[in-house]
Amino acid sequence: MHYLQDLSPQDLKNKKIIVRVDFNVPMVNGKISDDSRIKANLQTIKYLIQSGVDRIFLISHMGKPVIRPKEKIENIAKGNANLVLKPVAERLAHWLKIKNVTSYTLHVTGLDFPSYKIGEKIVLLENIRFDSREIPTSNESGFRPGSVGGKNDEFAKELSSLGDIFINDAFSVSHRSHVSVVGIADFLPSYAGFAIKKEMENLDKLLSEPKKPFILILGGAKVYDKMMVLKNLLKKVDFVLLGGVMANTFMKARGIDTKYSVVENERLELADKLFKRSAKKFIFPTTLVWDKGRIVDVSPKAIEQWKRYFDKAKTIFWNGTMGLTSLGNYNYARGSEKIAKMMANSKAITVVSGGDTIAEVNRMKLANKITFVSTGGGATLEYLAGNKLPGLEALN
Repeated sequence: MHYLQDLSPQDLKNKKIIVRVDFNVPMVNGKISDDSRIKANLQTIKYLIQSGVDRIFLISHMGKPVIRPKEKIENIAKGNANLVLKPVAERLAHWLKIKNVTSYTLHVTGLDFPSYKIGEKIVLLENIRFDSREIPTSNESGFRPGSVGGKNDEFAKELSSLGDIFINDAFSVSHRSHVSVVGIADFLPSYAGFAIKKEMENLDKLLSEPKKPFILILGGAKVYDKMMVLKNLLKKVDFVLLGGVMANTFMKARGIDTKYSVVENERLELADKLFKRSAKKFIFPTTLVWDKGRIVDVSPKAIEQWKRYFDKAKTIFWNGTMGLTSLGNYNYARGSEKIAKMMANSKAITVVSGGDTIAEVNRMKLANKITFVSTGGGATLEYLAGNKLPGLEALN
């Protein structure tokens, strides 16, 4: 794989650069509630500016817009007003200390795309998912995992015509075989940006020789994805602490009555197999918070009992909240708050990933006390499960 840092300023001078970023940030009432993903790409953007590039074209998506394939992008944007990237353009301008942000239509061969001009050198294309060709479908002619075909291939050519070099700096979408992630790399010299390099370096430490004792904390949903991480890392970890739907599923597999709690029943057999492989490594909460027959959180008392594992740990990875924090009810965030505080106070190498998990860490203003906060959700889990990510493979 080639990296942006391998290119000297002379290699980049006067070049037009396309950068795939992930500015899919959480919004509340039209305002950005967490801009950590924007800040994650600042190093790459600033390096390009300082290297004297002619123009930087930034490509990102936001959410899952409702679109009709033949509808004009301008009309799609009006119908998905909560998913336009104007607030992102303004926040990026703030961090780059650029005052002027203007809206205009980007004209290039075969492509007329609403965009935002930030200063003199930066153009942020409107939500790339407003174009139906961004996401290939399995029955699209010529489509294969990790590549694109048919009308998607045409879209990749149109996007690639914007620049001379392609940079992927969006680790969090690199598990997707989308046009702006894998397609542009078929037509241009392609490199990984600083954010992707940082993600790989920190996650590789968990995969290769993690300092031990190594603790894995898994909560939330996405049970199958986390089970695949567990399967890949089980020989390396010393203890697995479980909460959320992960804990519910494993407890039910062991014959524990979870009543009306959320459980992934189709994963019970796999949970049983994983548990039996290394039963002594699994640590379940001793006391739970219940509401109307459902487990809604791990009690702070139970988390406190886990302190002895934190005190000895040299490496800790956490993905998934302990309670139902995604519902916005912080009464069910006590277990996660306790975990976050113990992570922040730990002398171990600490890594956190997952949207809801990171949101809790940021809400408590503890991110600066965590060794590494991964911007990837599903991508991080795929990577730690040992799977190849299409967006990274496209750079080889």
